[in-house]
Amino acid sequence: MKKVGMLALTVVLVMMGLSANAQTRFGVLGGFTSSNSSVKEFTAKSVSLYHAGVAVNIPIGSILAIQPQVLYQMKGTSLDNVGSENVKLETKNGYLEVPVQVQAGVILDNFRVYGFAEPFVGVALTNNTEATNYDASNISWDNLNMKRWEYGLGFGAGVQFWRLQLSAKYFWNFGSLCKEEGSTTGTIADQVGTAFKDGKNFDGIAFTLGIFF
Repeated sequence: MKKVGMLALTVVLVMMGLSANAQTRFGVLGGFTSSNSSVKEFTAKSVSLYHAGVAVNIPIGSILAIQPQVLYQMKGTSLDNVGSENVKLETKNGYLEVPVQVQAGVILDNFRVYGFAEPFVGVALTNNTEATNYDASNISWDNLNMKRWEYGLGFGAGVQFWRLQLSAKYFWNFGSLCKEEGSTTGTIADQVGTAFKDGKNFDGIAFTLGIFF
């Protein structure tokens, strides 16, 4: 955990150093995240969460820009009809995430309109699983066999006016959520672990508002 903290601090300091250049701007970000997982065994629904962090926008000529970010990103999913008890579970992960946007845009009057691709990596810092009509205290990070590291790709578009930046994107997490399968006839944690192992990660959409200085 100390290594993760040092990495985040290093990235922030580098971003602040870059923002000292007259052509770059340092900003703060926040917004709405909705994510879901695709699993066959259960009925999966999206969960509405949030993200917040910092960024630096680095123009490259009049069309391109690079925008590295450090975010605290919440992702999760809701599962219905789990196990013979038909339990409803909701799991949420908090990731320290480092996306790097590659933007291409044009200036229209006082607005800059752009599209972007955004590869990202992240590490999960928190996990919270809650259940309806079931004691979820035995459903921990470890017995779900959940992976801490994530990586993926996002595509989106945005508009920038004055110091404000508003964007929307769709993102995909690659790989499975869990390290290995559990037993399909075992506990609810085993069954959820198996479903996440075979299914997709927390894919979803995000809307972000940024203020740059």
